[in-house]
Amino acid sequence: MNRVAVRWLAACLMAAGFQMAAAAPAASDAVSDELLGVAAEVLRKTDTDRVSELWDSGSNVLKARMNKTAFMQATRKARQSMGPVASRDWSSVTRLKYRKDNEDGFPAGLYANVVFSTELDSGRKASERISFAMENNHWIFTGYAIAREAPDMYTMPAKPAIRPSQPPVPTVPSAPSMPSASSAAVAEVEAAVRGWASAWSAQDMDRYLAAYAPEFTPARGQSRGKWEEERRVRITGKSSIGVTLEDLVISINDRTATARFRQNYRADKLKEVSRKVLELQRSGNQWLIRKESTGG
Repeated sequence: MNRVAVRWLAACLMAAGFQMAAAAPAASDAVSDELLGVAAEVLRKTDTDRVSELWDSGSNVLKARMNKTAFMQATRKARQSMGPVASRDWSSVTRLKYRKDNEDGFPAGLYANVVFSTELDSGRKASERISFAMENNHWIFTGYAIAREAPDMYTMPAKPAIRPSQPPVPTVPSAPSMPSASSAAVAEVEAAVRGWASAWSAQDMDRYLAAYAPEFTPARGQSRGKWEEERRVRITGKSSIGVTLEDLVISINDRTATARFRQNYRADKLKEVSRKVLELQRSGNQWLIRKESTGG
């Protein structure tokens, strides 16, 4: 997911004020494909001003939090604020499971966010988030939101960078929502994963090795010391390295998380694409890698 300078603008009801519960199953490719399919249908309806249909087929969570008129007004105004869309690419799928004793009274269950990176005809960029709740074994629409997007998803700037010649995306009154601890956790995990990739690309060994937890166990029975020595030689021995991530899927379970993605690796004349899984654990205010595997 591109790091976004978050100012959610529309009916974003998913992931607000929940308390995390036992593990949400890691999002498989099949589940991700299903979510991408229903998310694409939501976008088709927002693009063609069929927001009434979104409400009619929406989740019980959505309908318990706001009425149809308020939803339609907020969603329509948010979508119209973007203008025509030139292209969209999905950037992340996140699945979370919550227990019933959350302070804002949301139903216990499984929820999901699908985020798209959107290029507008105006040349500006935005990030669209579509949220779902699992009801009766189906992913049911729960919310649609737009945020301004920070352009560099690897360095994660704290403030959004807007082209000087372009006005910012207009601020649109949003539906009532609360700050989300779970959304913050997802952003923290994503920042940790992208920071790891950024350090690798920069051949910054101190920052790269600091991304791994003390409990990290290298593959093939290597000792931690031997593994670090080997990584230093292999990384600093290249004239240049580039590591980019695509199709990032994050699952969080309390103080542990799993990040699945496609890794594009370039070093000198070598180019390699692989699937990778990072398991992370929260240590203080950091998310650190405790296991790394390829092919997941």
